[in-house]
Amino acid sequence: MKKRLLCALLALTLLCGCASAQALPEMVRLHVVAADDSPSAQALKLMLRDVCLRCAEVCLSDAEDADEAYRRLENHLADFEAACVARARELGYEGEIRAETGSFDFPDRIYGALKVPAGEYRALRVTIGAGEGHNWWCVLYPSLCVLDEADAASADAPSYSRVWNWLRERFADWI
Repeated sequence: MKKRLLCALLALTLLCGCASAQALPEMVRLHVVAADDSPSAQALKLMLRDVCLRCAEVCLSDAEDADEAYRRLENHLADFEAACVARARELGYEGEIRAETGSFDFPDRIYGALKVPAGEYRALRVTIGAGEGHNWWCVLYPSLCVLDEADAASADAPSYSRVWNWLRERFADWI
């Protein structure tokens, strides 16, 4: 009896795992990698995350599917990088910042009730400096990225407004 129950539970677990994996929509993810683990590098990572999310909000707002969202990211990659560089310079960071698109490995993540399994996903990745610090990731399309309100509230409003206005100008065709 125990053997049958164990087999039934195992089969149910496998079926549920397969069903949930198939039910996931195509995704495009965001990955921001800090230069190192210092407090200033981690703070900069979050500031550049915010810039990327604001850019994506404008750029991807009416994308019909993940393929279109990814194409838009590729087409505006230089704009994402320029926006990150501009914000970093405003904050006094003079190091290298690289934005790239591609397929990258991601770990398991849970977004509310949705578990996104580990695997290779198309993504926008922003690497700050040597990229040897802790990183931050989310799902850009469909949007599952959530800003920590405490992080967002700490942004420097005047320079943030300059960056936002610059983004609106660059992505005007998507608004």
